[in-house]
Amino acid sequence: MASTTSEDRDHLFSHAISYLRHLSGIIGKLDDGQYTRGSKALPGSTIGKHVRHVLDHFSLLFAALADAQSAADNLQHPLGPVDYAHRERNPTTESTVAGGQASIEKTVASVDRLRHREAAIPTFITISDTMPGGAMASFLSTVDRELWFCIHHMVHHNAIIASLMFELGLDPPTEFAYAPSTIKLGHDLHKPVDASKMSA
Repeated sequence: MASTTSEDRDHLFSHAISYLRHLSGIIGKLDDGQYTRGSKALPGSTIGKHVRHVLDHFSLLFAALADAQSAADNLQHPLGPVDYAHRERNPTTESTVAGGQASIEKTVASVDRLRHREAAIPTFITISDTMPGGAMASFLSTVDRELWFCIHHMVHHNAIIASLMFELGLDPPTEFAYAPSTIKLGHDLHKPVDASKMSA
């Protein structure tokens, strides 16, 4: 299995912090009523609940990494399991904008601490989650893959948050709700054509 380079991992840390701070800025434009208002299209769904849900996943991963001491190949004894089904569901995070922003900053601080402990980050980790029908299943993964999952999972929920903002009559930033690959594709499709490179 190819290992992640230090540069690739640093990109992961940078992207995580960038997306988290962008989310904090977005919710900072809301009042608590907007943050906690239930959706008509998605009953029971609020912007605050989606923020809390996103951060719960980061927290579970970071909790498993908190006691890691060595970056040695740990295939025979992977960290974990990280059980994404057993989330904290902190009510403070979803109840007020200030609470949500405080939790985001706490998560940013966790990413930054992890960045400065890179030498202690092992490769492998086990993941548990609830399958359709209620059964639990465990999988072998890597720490870098799970950090990328948390980032990509946040982008997915950003799209839902954007939809809830539209429902409130607000206008979220265009790129807030799109995955990096989608943004890149859009940029590539709108690049000016270099006529000198076109065949006859």
